[in-house]
Formats: sequence, C-alpha cells, structure tokens
Amino acid sequence: MNKFFITIGLLAVSLGASAQLQLDRFFGSGMVLQREMPIRFSGTGTPGRAIVLYFGSKEVSTQVDARGRWQAYLPPAPANAAGQQLIVRMDTCRLVLHDILIGDIWVCAGQSNMEFMLKSDQNAAEALQQAGIPMLRLLNEVKQTSTYNSSYQLKDIAALYPENYYNGQWKVSDKDAAMGFSAVAFYFGKALVQQLKVPVGLIHVAVGGSPTEAWVRPASVQGDTALQKIFDSDWWNNLVLEPWCIQRGHENLDSLLKQGVVLPKDSLGYQHPFKPGFLYQAAIAPLTDFAIKGVIWYQGESNALSADRVTQHEALFKVLVTDWRRQWHQPALPFYYCQLSSISTESGYHSEYWPVFRDSQRRLTDSLPHTGMAVTSDVGDRTNVHPRDKRTVGERLALVALKDTYHQQVASTGPKPVKAVLRRQKVVVTFSDVEGKLKTADGKPLRGFSLDNGGPVPAIIRGNTVVIGVNGKVQILQYGWSPYTDANLCNGVGLPASTFALPVQ
Repeated sequence: MNKFFITIGLLAVSLGASAQLQLDRFFGSGMVLQREMPIRFSGTGTPGRAIVLYFGSKEVSTQVDARGRWQAYLPPAPANAAGQQLIVRMDTCRLVLHDILIGDIWVCAGQSNMEFMLKSDQNAAEALQQAGIPMLRLLNEVKQTSTYNSSYQLKDIAALYPENYYNGQWKVSDKDAAMGFSAVAFYFGKALVQQLKVPVGLIHVAVGGSPTEAWVRPASVQGDTALQKIFDSDWWNNLVLEPWCIQRGHENLDSLLKQGVVLPKDSLGYQHPFKPGFLYQAAIAPLTDFAIKGVIWYQGESNALSADRVTQHEALFKVLVTDWRRQWHQPALPFYYCQLSSISTESGYHSEYWPVFRDSQRRLTDSLPHTGMAVTSDVGDRTNVHPRDKRTVGERLALVALKDTYHQQVASTGPKPVKAVLRRQKVVVTFSDVEGKLKTADGKPLRGFSLDNGGPVPAIIRGNTVVIGVNGKVQILQYGWSPYTDANLCNGVGLPASTFALPVQ
C-alpha cells in the first residue's frame, strides 16, 4: 500500500474492491479537524464514481475526477470535544473513522531538539503519569530512515522517496503514545488544552540533524541570487551548504552506491532527508491542503556552524515562513520557534557562532509578523546539545501562542532591549516587557553583560534599566554573548532576556 495514505485506525467495509477508495494521508480515527475553518476531506477512488460523506449530522456529495482524485468540503465548525464518526461511501465500499474531534492543529517541525522524545525528558516520570489527556491527540510522523551515522540498507531505499519517508497514526494522548512523542510539542499541547479547554491535535514531523534548507520549497527562492545557489546544483558538490550535512549523506548512502544499487535522485542529486527541499516535499507539501492553526519550530543547530551559514539562515528562514504561509493560504499563520539553547565549545561542539545565531533569531521576530520566540539559553546544557529540560521550552512556546494567537492576558516574553545610551561614563540599557520590574533569575548579582566583544563587565539593575560603568567610548553592548551562557536577567514573572547585541548611542 502506498505510504501516501494512512488507513490505520480506519475501518473499510466493501462488497467490491475497497482499495479503490482511500482517504489521504493525515486522516485517521482519533484525529482532530481544525475548528472555524472549512473542513476539507480528500482521497482517491474510481474515476467517475460518486462519493458521499457523512460527518456527524452533516452530509456532502462529490465525484471522483478523471485522475482518480476527489475532495469535499464541509462548512466551518466550532470546537467539539465529543468524538464524531466519519463515513465515506463509494458504491458498495465504505470507510469509517471514529472519535474525531474539532479543535486546533499545530504542526511541530525542526531537528533533533524538537524530535527529542518525552521519555528522555528530565521530568518524564511525572509527565507520563499525567499524559492521559483525552482532548490532546498526537500524530507522530515517524521517519523511516535514520539520519545518524549509519549505512543505509536495501530495505531503506523505499523511504528515500519523499512520499514514503514518513509513517504515522493518530493516537489519543496517554502514557504509551506520549513517551515516544516530541517532548517540546507534548508540553506545548498540554498547556494549550489546560488553558483553552478545547481539543488540540499535534502533528510531529521533525528530523534530527536536518538543515533549514531541507524544509524549503525550491521554487520559493526564485529571484534571490544568493539563496538560489542552495538549489542550483548537486547538493553533494554544493559549496554553499554545510559540509557536515553532505558528509552525513555520504555516510548513509555510500555503501549502497558502492554495491551498484540504483538510488532515487533528481536534478539536485540523491534523495536524502538533508537534501535541500526534501523534507518540504515529504512533510509539508502533503499538509498544505489540511487546515491548521499554526506551526511550532525548533531548528538551527545545523545552520549555525559558520558565519556564512548564520547569515544564510536569516534570509532562508524568512523565505521558509513566508512561503509556508503562502502554500497554506494563511498569510497570518502563527509561526513560533525556539531560540537555540547554549552549549560550551569546551564540549567539542562547534558552537562558536551560537551567540550570533541567537541574536539573529531574536531580530527575526521584528521583521516577520505573527512570529514569536521562546528563549531557551537559560536551560541549556554545558556539554550536551540536547538539553533535557523540555518542559520549560514547551511551556514557553505555549505562552507565546496563548498571548499572540489566543489573546489571553499572559506574559509571553522576557525583557526586550530597546536602546543602549552612553551617559556620563555609564551605559544605560532600557528594556520593555519588564512585567513589573527587572530582576535576576537566581537572586544573585546580574551576570551576562559585555562590551565590544570583551569579557564580563559588572552591571546593576535600576528600575527598568541596566547600568554599566565604562571608561571611554563604547560601540557595542552585548548580553549572553557566549556559546554557553549563565546570564541571569529576567522580568518580574521570571521569563529570561534573550542574547542580544546593541549599538551604544
């Protein structure tokens, strides 16, 4: 059966050939449909045959076109936590889905820190005891090949076709379903259900190690000379890409190639999860006809290994967000992301450019409307690129969504720097979003400030400002400007300030 279709959890009853009637990928028992937007059902059938759908008390008819495709729409519906049944009929063939809720759907994408499973979280024992949440539904789209350093086998070749790369099934959140699900996404969804009291569906598609360009639709960069270079040649020989990602492609595929195995490829080279555009085609393109509420994103480690890659990422991320919104026909689609955390270069990890990357991510929220960022540098791990506190991260993302998407009266961001001004041998930094007052997260003296790429300098809090004594002229004020940072400035509700660099006026 073609993996483009999910039929697990779906009852098929037929007196004829049931394989002729299918629902598309992402439809399944236990799923969530997006509230307050037209509800689209789609699939395949026998050309020319009539299709009749029954959902709750609604009925709609359509016809299979000459290509064997069909689609049907029901009008927008409010949130509904009562499970409903979908019946799809074509002649004597009938498909039945059970326990369908109506609520909000969030797509959860990125690389390994989004993929990081709940069972590995430092609070896993408590979280799994509380994972039975009937209004939280999880679709874990599991990648069918590894992206770690291993040689692919013959059985892996089928998964190198984008339409076969993922396989998943909707599940009601419980201990078994949640333990292998994204920890960040789980905590995000749990917080939304608790605060909104409506069903939430999470579709997880993250792939460990994946670079940003793997998630970008190639045609979206047309007209941008610099970004087009990402997609204009065989990716294994493309000097503008991250060498580590190319190396991983060789580690995965070379053994099969040496055996003379014919592997799927296109104009950009061999298919692989890290190939530019692959994950857009495999994960996002099939979803864009499926109404959603928003996207949460945790990615960047694979694009922060050099100064050129950081600069490239800033432009590429803008294209990604803008194009995903265009493909979903939702120009204001919420897109909330995690800032990179913190890790020391002493661990052997090449995180030299992480402060620059974190500051770039901070500034992107100003240039991209309907985006928001969760700061995570304060819950980093000095020696591990996969910090184990994902509850803090997921809950901070939820705060952003609760304020900006759901318009709840909550604080969602730490103090934001407004300007730095030199006054009588003192640099005075003004902040917004102080939520009452500035303070330190641990009650200890303020840490994390530096000047002109120098070492730490003393700083004190005065009201809504931070004051730093200086001798002579200063050009740049920096905060949290090291790969691993213990900077401790936060606002009145304990949300941390982001890494930043500001010109001193």
